[in-house]
Amino acid sequence: WSLVQVSLTDISARKKAEAYLEFLGKHDALTKLRNRSFFNDELNRLERRGLGPVAVLVVDVNGLKAANDAYGHAAGDALLRRAGEVLAKAVEPPMTASRIGGDEFVLLMPGLDERGGEQLLAQLQELLELNNQFHGGDPLDLSLGLAVWRTGERLEAAVHRADALMYEHKRRYYQTRDHDRRGT
Repeated sequence: WSLVQVSLTDISARKKAEAYLEFLGKHDALTKLRNRSFFNDELNRLERRGLGPVAVLVVDVNGLKAANDAYGHAAGDALLRRAGEVLAKAVEPPMTASRIGGDEFVLLMPGLDERGGEQLLAQLQELLELNNQFHGGDPLDLSLGLAVWRTGERLEAAVHRADALMYEHKRRYYQTRDHDRRGT
């Protein structure tokens, strides 16, 4: 006659913690979009594959500093979360939306050329309008810059072109509002 002792340990909490840490490794905790680390990896992966075109959309939230200064950082965080919602709705795999800095985001859209990028921009504007109607109050406003990468150049070059166009859009936004950009 022998005795067998069995010990069971519930590891579900540990598995949940591991899954959360894995999520945080590639996602932004505030917006739930991909993070800068994922963006850099994806940029390298797309460039290694060498299959263009890839439309690149650089996005920046207008008026974030003003919202933070006037209403506190919770209001600024709410604007960032709303931007994340809009951008997440605009993309579907294999496209990705990443938060790469404070109020700066990048969408990578493999397979889209200028026309496809412009169609996505129009869809993004519609989503932005819907978001503003739903939330009321201070509207979410985004500066956008679109460029297309083609095989034979560095993908980073398209990101820089899109970034320059976004800053031009941002400059016009603040000129029309007669604000000093440093103050908003």
